[in-house]
Amino acid sequence: MKSTFGYHFIFSTKPQDRIRRHLLLWMSWILFSTLIYLPVNMRGVETPDMQVFLLTLIEAICFTIFSHAVFAYLLAYWLIPRFFYTKQFGFFLLGFIGIIIVQAVGAFAVGELVLRHYRAIIKFPFRSHSILLGLLAGVRGGTTIGGFVAAIVIMKNLVKQQEAFGQVQREKLGAELQLLKSQLHPHFLFNTLNNLYALTLKNSPRSPEIVLKLSSLLRYMLYECNAEEVPLEKEIHFLKHYIELEQLRYGDRLDVSLQISGDYTSKNIAPLLLIPFLENSFKHGTSTQLDQAWISLDLYVQDDQLFFKLINSRDVEEMPPGMGGIGLQNVRKRLDLLYPNTHELRCVETEDTFLIILNLALHSSVTRVETKSTVPI
Repeated sequence: MKSTFGYHFIFSTKPQDRIRRHLLLWMSWILFSTLIYLPVNMRGVETPDMQVFLLTLIEAICFTIFSHAVFAYLLAYWLIPRFFYTKQFGFFLLGFIGIIIVQAVGAFAVGELVLRHYRAIIKFPFRSHSILLGLLAGVRGGTTIGGFVAAIVIMKNLVKQQEAFGQVQREKLGAELQLLKSQLHPHFLFNTLNNLYALTLKNSPRSPEIVLKLSSLLRYMLYECNAEEVPLEKEIHFLKHYIELEQLRYGDRLDVSLQISGDYTSKNIAPLLLIPFLENSFKHGTSTQLDQAWISLDLYVQDDQLFFKLINSRDVEEMPPGMGGIGLQNVRKRLDLLYPNTHELRCVETEDTFLIILNLALHSSVTRVETKSTVPI
């Protein structure tokens, strides 16, 4: 069951919820004013306590309706939206002084024209005949509740602006991820089709097998990678199929060591997050070596942590400085966007090897991230 004072009640724009909020606010203020001024009215009089309580309650209601509420609503619905949010602080100050005067005059008028006569009827003393003291008394109560209402309005708008900012960030993140994936897919397909083309030129009997495995990879990429996350188990199968496809191409010239361990059956990961590392190993490692090439991949899952270590041989004479291309650039961006502060990526180049170590906190859902708006209280 949702709390009566939960998020929905506080931020709802439905008329019935707004009426309930306003009634709750002003009933609380009237009760507070009554309890505050009751001891003052009871001091030095012989009137029965209940009669004094009713008098104080009536006065609190009158001052609230004709003075305090006027000040609060002018401040919340006119002055703050019109001048404060638009940074016209000079006009805001003038307007603030103006509505203080209006509510002070309203409070004094209520006291003189209504409550003085009521006190006379019940034979209760009217304490002050000073216009200045009457005006100041009205200012004191009005600014108290007005400041409270202004704080509510400003805080609610800050919350809504934060939510709007978060929504923009989430939409931006989604757009960037789609862009990164759209770049990754053609890049990966380009490399794989090049491999297939090389074998078909040689009329290799392995071509049909490569086509079958490629169709399996494409099926995964096109139909299962549209979600924010995919089962880690499927991502691992994808890596295995990719390695098998590359082994068909290179044959005995490629030595692959693959070690996968740990409980990965119930874990999720962002789709196509690991394949750029493996693709990079073949593109800049195996394909540039004329002699024996090798790749070693260790993937281990412990609790919610993924440990990924990939090392491959390379020909330093064929390698440009700063190994990698679109694939690695994209995966770095995706890691920063999807796993901020929950991953560690290291790339180490030596004379004849390239090492990638990735530690990643796995999770089951991806957390994503100014227009001015006035939120009704």
